[in-house]
Amino acid sequence: MKRINLFYIFTSLLFVTAVVTALLQEKNLLLSIIDSMFVIGIAYISLGALLYIFEKGFFNGIVYALKRFRNSTKQGKYISQFDDIDEMKEAHEEYGVQRSYSITRSFLLIGGLTFALSILLSYLLYT
Repeated sequence: MKRINLFYIFTSLLFVTAVVTALLQEKNLLLSIIDSMFVIGIAYISLGALLYIFEKGFFNGIVYALKRFRNSTKQGKYISQFDDIDEMKEAHEEYGVQRSYSITRSFLLIGGLTFALSILLSYLLYT
């Protein structure tokens, strides 16, 4: 819970910084705010989507395949004796590992709202 509150404080500071930066620029204020909101929204959506992909274990199969490939070569077997990177488990144990990030929904929600609001304001400003 504390991490989510810190997330909202950071997001608020990010928006305040965007508005202050827009005020200090000499171009159109509303356009600068819309541009900042768009960039913040895209960044948050990207981070949220990346966390969601990691949560669902999308890369577990790729990591498992790379470990198997490394152990299939003669040099890979020799090198794997000296490190613990390739501790192979059964496939069902490798694929079953899923992480959970409590902040994923917050990234996606705030990013989506900010992105949609910037698109809406841009549409209203230029039509």
